Amino acid sequence: MVTLKSAENVLKDVYLGVIADQINAKTNPLFSRIKRSTRNIVGKEVRVVAPIGINGGVMAGLETSDLPNGVDTPYLSFVAPLKNLYGKFEISDKAIRCSSSDVNSFVNLLQDGMDSLLKASIFNLSRMLYGDGTGLLGQLTNSSSSITVDNVGGIVPGMYVDIINETKTVAKNVRVKSVDYNTKKIVLDTQEEITTNDKIYVQGSKDCEILGLKAIVGKGDLYGVNREEYPVMNAQNYTATEEAFDEDYVQSIIDDLEVNGTNVNFINCSYKLKRLYQKYLTIYNKNIEYTTLEDGMKVITHFGTPIVPTNYVADGECYFLNTNDFVFYELGDWKWLEDESGRVLKQDPTKAAFSATLVKYTELLCHKPSGVGHVTGLSTTVPEA
Repeated sequence: MVTLKSAENVLKDVYLGVIADQINAKTNPLFSRIKRSTRNIVGKEVRVVAPIGINGGVMAGLETSDLPNGVDTPYLSFVAPLKNLYGKFEISDKAIRCSSSDVNSFVNLLQDGMDSLLKASIFNLSRMLYGDGTGLLGQLTNSSSSITVDNVGGIVPGMYVDIINETKTVAKNVRVKSVDYNTKKIVLDTQEEITTNDKIYVQGSKDCEILGLKAIVGKGDLYGVNREEYPVMNAQNYTATEEAFDEDYVQSIIDDLEVNGTNVNFINCSYKLKRLYQKYLTIYNKNIEYTTLEDGMKVITHFGTPIVPTNYVADGECYFLNTNDFVFYELGDWKWLEDESGRVLKQDPTKAAFSATLVKYTELLCHKPSGVGHVTGLSTTVPEA
């Protein structure tokens, strides 16, 4: 007979390892390439010492000249709080009772719940990897009872979101009923009036998410360091004008970054830009080379460097990265949130249901922000052959 105790044992002994491995392996091609480390955790923070130059104690001199000075490599101290990532799984008391005498039914019930949690966790972790840490999904425009978002790449039906206008909360825990990715229109399950100045955030996540690529290429302090005082903390930002996203332009960005000491091994762009690059190869009668990434995704390459498309990068935007410069610092892998008695399934005090919460404490750090190349303003118009 299935009991809450046996269900907890299954969650701990069977599903935890599987779901943690799946999240780590299937989240995103970029996520799969980033190292993970439990080092440099001090209390609730990540503290990392990052070099910003080379050892200055090198010279060529006379036999009688003084020996070189400046043998200390200059460093910056990066400090960032660990972010708290949660994923909640819920099962009703009625469902448990109905399947308590049928082990197979109960296993199927748990499997459905785990699949749903896994899908949501992978989606949100992928989205955060490209975000700015604020949890912002987009800017809303309300006209003729139709709500439009400037970017719907990080929004899916079923999400719960907060609507915020500056510092005022317009609505909390609002469910997204539908999303039209072609027209960028969404339907929200709320009676509150939405205005054009409103912004949409993931529920309860405002200013609490990991610092993704948008934060690294953005403005303001990063990891507690003033970017105006230390220009090495600024990414290399490029604004395209009339350049075409072809082999020559891509190589020009890679060359510029290599001159600055960065070996690009990963190019992230939108699906439109990926198709555009592929179209140019066809027009120029070039061979299209492919490679298979760690997660099994097959992508085209630029002389061996993978060009990886994703929904979380805007249409005319592209990132040039050396993934070796990034590290996910964490207290440990994904775990179930336990109470003092070690229980992971807890009854919701407001309804007849039990829930378990998956948790991870982590933060993404880029040890060399100046090695990140960020291109905006690229045309996505596919030329005629």
